[in-house]
Amino acid sequence: MIYCNMMTKTKKVDREIDFYLLNNGKEYLCEVKLMGKGNPESADAIFARKPHVFVGDKLSQQNINQSEQLGVNWVELRKENGFRRFKLVLEKLNIPHTDYNGSLDVDLPVILEELFF
Repeated sequence: MIYCNMMTKTKKVDREIDFYLLNNGKEYLCEVKLMGKGNPESADAIFARKPHVFVGDKLSQQNINQSEQLGVNWVELRKENGFRRFKLVLEKLNIPHTDYNGSLDVDLPVILEELFF
């Protein structure tokens, strides 16, 4: 798995951003949109929040174009090995990380167990 310094912002109310990536005191705003089988254009609303990173399960070409035009780093999870693009985002933001070279089919249950239990 790609490991990095991820932390939820501790404000009284912060409904705008899903999470932050932190590196040496710099905060990178990250937005996650899991549209399922719905309309990928529903992700358009997140661009008003001006995130540094946009992670979606399915992105339309319009979402990708808009992200690139606005300088927003994007990751599309539904593409084969799409999660690996997150490494490129971390590199672009100069955030230290460790490459993941395993199999998600094998490792995901272990990863989720460690994160949530």
